[in-house]
Amino acid sequence: MSKFRKYAGYVIMALLMSTLVISFALWGIGDMLRTGAGTAEVAHVGGTHVPVYGWVGGTSVSVTEVRDLFNRQLQQIERQTGQRPEPEQALRYGIHLRALEDVVQRAVIDNAVQQYGIVVGDGEIRAAIARKPEFAGTNGAFDPILYKNRLQNARIPEADYVADIRREIASGQLLGVIHTQGLSPKTVRDDIFKMESEKRIVETVYIPDTIIATVPKPTAEQLNTYFEANKLKFQIPEYRAFSYVLMTVDDVMDQVKVTPEQVKQEYDARQAEFGAPEKRDVDQAMADTEDKAKKIIAAAQGGKSLEDATKEVTGNADGVIKLGTVLKKDLPAGALADGVFAAPQGLDPNPIKSPLGWHVVRINKIEPGKVTPFDEVKDKLAQDAKAQAAPELLIKLVNDFARVLNKTQSMKTAAEELQIKVKSYDNVDARGQDASGKQVVIGPAAAEIVQAAFATRESSESDLLETPKGEDFVVRTDRVTPARIPALSEVEAKVTEAWQVEERRKLSDAKAKEALDKANAGGDLAAIAKELGVQLETSKAVTRYDTDPAAHLAQPAAQAAFRLAVGKVELVRGADGNVIVRPKAIEAADIDKAKDTLDRFGAQLDSMLANDLVAQLLGALRQKYGVTVNQAVFAQAFAPQQAPQ
Repeated sequence: MSKFRKYAGYVIMALLMSTLVISFALWGIGDMLRTGAGTAEVAHVGGTHVPVYGWVGGTSVSVTEVRDLFNRQLQQIERQTGQRPEPEQALRYGIHLRALEDVVQRAVIDNAVQQYGIVVGDGEIRAAIARKPEFAGTNGAFDPILYKNRLQNARIPEADYVADIRREIASGQLLGVIHTQGLSPKTVRDDIFKMESEKRIVETVYIPDTIIATVPKPTAEQLNTYFEANKLKFQIPEYRAFSYVLMTVDDVMDQVKVTPEQVKQEYDARQAEFGAPEKRDVDQAMADTEDKAKKIIAAAQGGKSLEDATKEVTGNADGVIKLGTVLKKDLPAGALADGVFAAPQGLDPNPIKSPLGWHVVRINKIEPGKVTPFDEVKDKLAQDAKAQAAPELLIKLVNDFARVLNKTQSMKTAAEELQIKVKSYDNVDARGQDASGKQVVIGPAAAEIVQAAFATRESSESDLLETPKGEDFVVRTDRVTPARIPALSEVEAKVTEAWQVEERRKLSDAKAKEALDKANAGGDLAAIAKELGVQLETSKAVTRYDTDPAAHLAQPAAQAAFRLAVGKVELVRGADGNVIVRPKAIEAADIDKAKDTLDRFGAQLDSMLANDLVAQLLGALRQKYGVTVNQAVFAQAFAPQQAPQ
């Protein structure tokens, strides 16, 4: 059922969140493709367009919103795969189209929220932010300093984040009218469950391409024919030699001076990070006079329990209140909090006076506070203080560089004047690799630097650019070696190897097809496998979405096995060979013995149907309000920038 769960897992709020830009990954937002479009409107939802005056009413979608989401999606791909797509690749995959669609969908929801008068109070927003685990301090509670710092580090204005939270809550209220329980009919649920839960045991014969031990070398005619048909496979890519100046926070860290006094102030301001406050388990009895409070203490010291002593003096059988484990901040500030946390363990011999009356306290347990000594964290605090001050120095360095660059119109001259190192690479392809395939462009801003080098014309310099992480750089493309189709003689060894690989595959496919024909003709599958020098394997019981590598049963082979009747065979091509699959036995799902699993499955199916209803609702709202997209502005926004000449 893993495949079904994969889709059923997209519950209503997951679908909703995919339409919002509130991605609280906090990794920063940077432009991969820069344009002069600014905040131009790229789409409009609802409203009325009046000639000359423009739109009246409705919700606007700006280019900035779409570009921001586009870059967040690229960052998500980079976090998941370790590689950031090149601009042309991202556009080819349609990531910019997905970004536009998601932002338009968000605007549709915004418009509906406004139309239906859904209002979210500031208190709701504060409570929602306080529940975010990203902002929890070491004690698990909301930390306002951490909140401010994280937003600042991510370059997200607080007003923008609050607006996103408001949208999230309002959208939840709008779409919360759709309930998930009981949407799927029982018969449909049972039929799908049976199909998803069915298991099969499969016999397999794996025929690897390496079963063809030797492949002759191609004749000159064969090699030439193959090369002519596959020239693009052997194209030598474009290489570029380029130099660049990169300015990062690390370049100015040594210039930041932090005094011991500043470090100590930082330690005092961040005490909550370096220790846990003392806790006490407290019981208390209340009296309206000091005399009664002292009598309770005397009776308790004389051998009575605090409960009996309180009842004897006050006549109240429930006079002892168990406060439980408390922090000092949990008690009313002043005499009571000070007194409770100054008292020894056990019965405090002195009553405590507060505006509420006289308190007799019993300290059942003391959990001492834990404080990390200053000396253990002073180096880290000094480094943190430097890291906070360094961005200002970096901004000054970048501004100075930009000023000199504008005056000299030369990256190298500006770098020399400000004593900034110029680095260079020779013969690098668009992936940052040299001719041998070794990754040579590595380190901070590597991907962005290569991208800029390949977007800048020969003997020209790029603009002063900034990465999503706040690194600033300029690239000069010194030399361009265009991509070219080599002569056969230059790549003969590679072409020969590729021809042999393809020929081996063809011969292996023919041998596998011959084996399949024998099996279809009633031949014994084990004997056929033995004749080929391979083995007949039997898989474990699998669902249609499982695999069994030990039996060479990958997903395509498993899917094929579920299309066949028991005893029938099919040939499935894999990356390195073929596998003959034959279902041996079917294990049908027993609904009567799987009630709990069936109920969970039904809930997942309900969520899946609810998602469909949400999609239909959003589609209806979109049709009701109308969506207008300015295709010219959209195309301009995602045109890769060329350096000015």
